[in-house]
Amino acid sequence: MPELKQEDHFASAAGRHFQDADYLRDDGRLPAADHLYGFAAECATKSLLLRFTDVTMDPKPGEDAPSSKPWVENPDPDHHRQLIEFGHVNELVKEVALLAHGRAGASLHAALDGDLRVFRRWHVKFRYYDGGYAQADVVTRRRTAAQNILTLHEQAQLNRKLP
Repeated sequence: MPELKQEDHFASAAGRHFQDADYLRDDGRLPAADHLYGFAAECATKSLLLRFTDVTMDPKPGEDAPSSKPWVENPDPDHHRQLIEFGHVNELVKEVALLAHGRAGASLHAALDGDLRVFRRWHVKFRYYDGGYAQADVVTRRRTAAQNILTLHEQAQLNRKLP
């Protein structure tokens, strides 16, 4: 059996997190559902980045071990960051925008921007909060955005290109 690539692991995790989030949402467990919708969107986005841009999990310059985060050399020579690392979904809004200089990056940014913006105020640290932040309308918007990103991912895989 061939070993899965990281983009395949991200894709699998995206689907699993989304299904688990729906299960929790249907049970009224909105904070946990909200958290998993964020991870589903993050994983699908990272899979898209690895499949359709120059983003990699290879060792960073000067390192031997594979990276723990997807990264790419900054395509904007005037920008002060030499590498762009892709973190959690709330950070992806800005990070994907930095890729807009390249053709594939511009297409991906255009396709994802609106849905990723829904996660600007999502944060991984919310897993430590009491859950009062998870309002039903926000969770519904984030579910829709995550579903849109997962659908984009599925269509891009089928078509072998971004829209």
